[in-house]
Amino acid sequence: MHLMAKMFQESGSFQEYSRRYFARVMEVCASASADRLAAVAELLDNARTHGNALYFIANGGSAATASHWVNDLVVGATLEGKPAFRAYCLTDNASSVTALGNDSCFENIFANQLKVLLRPGDVVFAMSVSGNSENIIRGVAAARECGAKTVGIAGMGGGRLIEAVDIGVLLPSTADEYGPVEDAFGVIEHLLATWLTMKGGKWMHH
Repeated sequence: MHLMAKMFQESGSFQEYSRRYFARVMEVCASASADRLAAVAELLDNARTHGNALYFIANGGSAATASHWVNDLVVGATLEGKPAFRAYCLTDNASSVTALGNDSCFENIFANQLKVLLRPGDVVFAMSVSGNSENIIRGVAAARECGAKTVGIAGMGGGRLIEAVDIGVLLPSTADEYGPVEDAFGVIEHLLATWLTMKGGKWMHH
């Protein structure tokens, strides 16, 4: 039995399930290597300093977190007179995504965009719960061919993604834990974005 089903069946009430769920999300977040996350923070900060672009790629719910990254870096972290992030989410343009999916194949929706957009020194940041999404793997391969730096965050056993990137962050989980892993993606996004915002001289208040 998978962990989420076991958690549900062993919980006698919604309240008990919620306590177990929150505890599991905390475990998944805590499993991320602080050293690797620090390396990601340094890479993103260097991209900001040198004017390199950041491209975020992900599917489904993780794509919403990818879009959230752009909001927090481009809007939230910008301070007038200081270097700013140039960040883009490659699922935000529905016309490009559907055109590539229709004219080529869904597996190429990221690789084909990146081949056009990337410049050496840019960063591609990939998120995949399984680590095996073919469009993510092809996107990372295209990024490396173009001389970009790559980051990957994955759940389960990491799949192919963790070994395919320059910096891989693994969140070990069972095959049914899409919720807790995607929750952890969001927590990691806020962890890194708030750190980078304040490191750039902007405090987290209005």
